Amino acid sequence: MEAPRGDRASSSEVADLVAPALAGARERAGVRRVALFWREDDRGAPTLRCVATAAAAGPEGWVGERLAGGIGMAWRAVSEGRPVWTPDLLADPDVPVAAWLRDRLEREGLRAVAAVPVRVGGVVRGALGFLDPAGRRFDAGDLARLAAESEALGTALRPGADRP
Repeated sequence: MEAPRGDRASSSEVADLVAPALAGARERAGVRRVALFWREDDRGAPTLRCVATAAAAGPEGWVGERLAGGIGMAWRAVSEGRPVWTPDLLADPDVPVAAWLRDRLEREGLRAVAAVPVRVGGVVRGALGFLDPAGRRFDAGDLARLAAESEALGTALRPGADRP
């Protein structure tokens, strides 16, 4: 397979490359699910599409789903360009939640969400979400480790990067 073209990499190219990395990130972070959301333009409106995920529950109900601009913690991370988190996404009045995402969180018992931007060649191309049950807290050290996971992923997606 040809390497992704920097900040123009398609979501399918990204998904093929990141599956093992997401599984490792999930294990290292000790969370129930990790999801990669990739920025796309949907008829001129920016969206984030879930292109890959790692969880014991599998990818059903995640991969292919979209977040419209401004929806969810992933968009907050992309917009602010920094790691963000909430202890309970479903109860956070400052973060709108897509219906499909609310359903998935309820079914899987996920509430705590941290998201970090994914940069490829210095350009924010998406967000990496780390999801766990209620009660999980993400302190500054946790967010720094999650940001390092995201940075490693972005580096691996650069054109010409060594791939496993």
